[in-house]
Amino acid sequence: MLASSAAPAADPFMVLDRVPPSLAAELRPAAVCDTAVLSGPITLARAVERALCANPATRSAWLTARLRAAELGQAYSAYLPGVSISGSASRNGDRTLPNDRSAWQLGLDAQYLLYDFGGRAAQRDAAEALLAAARASQDASVRQLYLQTVTAYFNLLTAQGAVSVAREAEGSALAALNAAIARVAAGTAIPFDRLQAKTVYTQRQIERIRAEGEAARLQGELAALMGDTRQAGFSVIDSEASFSQTPDLGTAVDALIDAARSRRPDLRAAEATVLAQQAGVRSAKAAGKPSLSAFYGAQRQDSGALTGTSSSVGVNLTIPLFTGYRSTYQIAAAQTQADLAIAERDRVANQVALDVWRAYYSVKSETEADSRSADLVESAAAAEKLALGRYQAGLGILLDVLSAQANLAQARQTQLQTRLGLRVARAQLAQAIGDLSWDWLEPGQGGMQ
Repeated sequence: MLASSAAPAADPFMVLDRVPPSLAAELRPAAVCDTAVLSGPITLARAVERALCANPATRSAWLTARLRAAELGQAYSAYLPGVSISGSASRNGDRTLPNDRSAWQLGLDAQYLLYDFGGRAAQRDAAEALLAAARASQDASVRQLYLQTVTAYFNLLTAQGAVSVAREAEGSALAALNAAIARVAAGTAIPFDRLQAKTVYTQRQIERIRAEGEAARLQGELAALMGDTRQAGFSVIDSEASFSQTPDLGTAVDALIDAARSRRPDLRAAEATVLAQQAGVRSAKAAGKPSLSAFYGAQRQDSGALTGTSSSVGVNLTIPLFTGYRSTYQIAAAQTQADLAIAERDRVANQVALDVWRAYYSVKSETEADSRSADLVESAAAAEKLALGRYQAGLGILLDVLSAQANLAQARQTQLQTRLGLRVARAQLAQAIGDLSWDWLEPGQGGMQ
């Protein structure tokens, strides 16, 4: 590999090239990060793209994969000889026989490991597995950040919708207050109606203020996911195409769980970690066995009175006889780490199944709820209009109006939550089964344009 003219000097084993240049791994092709401050309306796809580019979590996962690739290069280096040059120069003399003289020495040493009972191969296998685990963990981190950004985006949309609902409820409460004032002035209602309507109107004002505060807080959370909490000049818009696809709920949940276990990158990372720890056990066992290496050395020295050249070549056999039981405990520690990795892999497998189970039934319930939310708002709006009209005409009571207005506000909030909640549930299901891709954001437009 050293002789290959295609191998760059900085990466002779070409292991760093095994880490994709894009921070988003396989989810999104490499793109130039736009670090300009966001302003104006941004789509969901733009928010996710910015998060994958600027969030420290993706950089950390990418750098970890680069670190594992460099460690794999170190493992490969054990298959090549080590060569070193040593030299010294001095000026010698004494007072008894004043005869200062110069002396120098130059030497060349080479060492090459011939056989070590598989220790070198085990270290290489462990490094290979750790690189695979890091690559899978990078992919899992990217997809988790993708889901977090989608969820934060839809949460902000929901909060902004809640502000609109709160303002509409405040307007309705004001209309009820004005109607109560008019009826009290006309002598067809008692002053208690006016006080009750004013109390409800004030409560609706407080709810609107809190809704606006919640929207501002969620905007900060989305900005943090996109890499900078100081960004506040952007707004989100509802991209109807994003996560509008309906997952196939006709597939049995058990089949989706089996598919998820073959797709989820976090489970692949856990399985690769098991392989790495098992290779560590083999390495620990080989460390307590003999090793055979070849050596070569040559020296040239000149001390004034004596000049000469010497060289040596041979093999070196090292047989550990007693290490104070260090090897015994190293093997035990390595085996325990392997067992821990197996337990962690099983935990992740169980979590994958639970994620799919939860997301599957969440999508089913949200789909059914969304199909009924429009009827809920329609009937509540009609009831509120009828109650207010009757009260203004002097035929109803204020309590009916306030109750109908509260029901309408709740119906609008429910419709908002079910519509956006359904899309979040779809994102969670796609993540759970390992099918989260760019096509969910831009159907038919995956990849960079």
